[in-house]
Amino acid sequence: MATYATASNQVAALKELYDDPTQYMKDLVYKKNPALALVPKDESPDGFAGKYIPVPIVFGTGQGRSHTFSNAQSNQTAPQIASFFVYRVSDYQVVTITNELLEATKNNAGAFVDEAKLNMDTGFRNLSNNLAHDLYASGTGSRGNIGSIVLSGANNSVTINLLSASQVVQFEVGMTLVASLTDGSAPSADYVVITAVNRRSGVLTGTASVNPSNTLSASWAANSFLYVQGDIPVGGASSTGSFLAPSGFAAWIPIVPPSGSDNFWNVNRSVDTRLYGQSFNAQSESIEEGLIDAASQIAQEGGQPDYCFMNFLSYAALEKSLGSKVQYVSVKHDEADIAFAGITINAPYGPITVIPDRNCPSQTAYLLELETWKFRSLNKAPHVLTYGLEGLEGVRVGNADALEIRIGYYGNLICCAPGWNGVVQLSS
Repeated sequence: MATYATASNQVAALKELYDDPTQYMKDLVYKKNPALALVPKDESPDGFAGKYIPVPIVFGTGQGRSHTFSNAQSNQTAPQIASFFVYRVSDYQVVTITNELLEATKNNAGAFVDEAKLNMDTGFRNLSNNLAHDLYASGTGSRGNIGSIVLSGANNSVTINLLSASQVVQFEVGMTLVASLTDGSAPSADYVVITAVNRRSGVLTGTASVNPSNTLSASWAANSFLYVQGDIPVGGASSTGSFLAPSGFAAWIPIVPPSGSDNFWNVNRSVDTRLYGQSFNAQSESIEEGLIDAASQIAQEGGQPDYCFMNFLSYAALEKSLGSKVQYVSVKHDEADIAFAGITINAPYGPITVIPDRNCPSQTAYLLELETWKFRSLNKAPHVLTYGLEGLEGVRVGNADALEIRIGYYGNLICCAPGWNGVVQLSS
């Protein structure tokens, strides 16, 4: 007896394509996102169990030492201990498949899979690319800055020149953007939908929610920060407790030292750089010299960075400056069958592998001791959400003739030794 494809088993057949993490993670998640691939992970069902993950750090030894006994006894202090209480955040990608497609392919599950796989693949890739970007970011959800903006006085057309052309990799046609004057401040109520992206010049063209566009709010100005709508709360993201995005490298290792009122996951880090890492300005040096000096600064604090991530322009400049001294290396992922090409430079505690990553901000490098980092999540990041019930991979859309599949993750990035990592401002 023949078994015909139904909406239920068609979606189940599609889900089977994403049941083997080594396949979809390799092709859709990790392929062009080296930092996301190489950062250690705990993606077990209990990888982020409970309300939060405590990250205790001993950043100072207990005092009570002196060559004079009475002073040793009277000047005792307890060890300096801090504990970050990191909450998980969530991110979602929705893929909708029309019932017309289901009906048209009801006798051929293979045809359905062929048609729907494209939507699923791009959904996984879009969410993964956002996570790869968030690993480098501050947690506020911002993904770029306005360099200049041209508002049409006749219609709702908008042209945005990004402050750095390299930021263009974080924008896609169809994105709905909001803006704020400072990173994390309350976003605009009005928005711009991207209709075109010039990846050579870093120019975005869009349609404003107001007409004419020159009635956009004051948030749309030079140097303003851009977000995907919903990535920042209506009231802004002024502290980690209000972040909707993961706390990435820029949050754990800020270029600017935290202020005396700092409250990063329940810790005031301003008391010791061991709580927020090393920052090194190498803008007056060659990239190689800057990385070696920064690695030496980290080594002095006990760190042993083994990886360095920078964007492609900086990587190319480093490669050219090394000339005949360049030493190439290939780094393989432990689980997925994928490798990344890099350059090795020598540092005080051993070689450091430099890998280009399009998500790394321009003229910035992150020197990391990777074993001090972990991305913790409930199951794979990302995965198809089934709400605890196999067979519930797709849900009927209440107000449309369609089926909805949800992809997402729940997790965050943690660091158990920020002081053994550093951020470097590069000359190019």
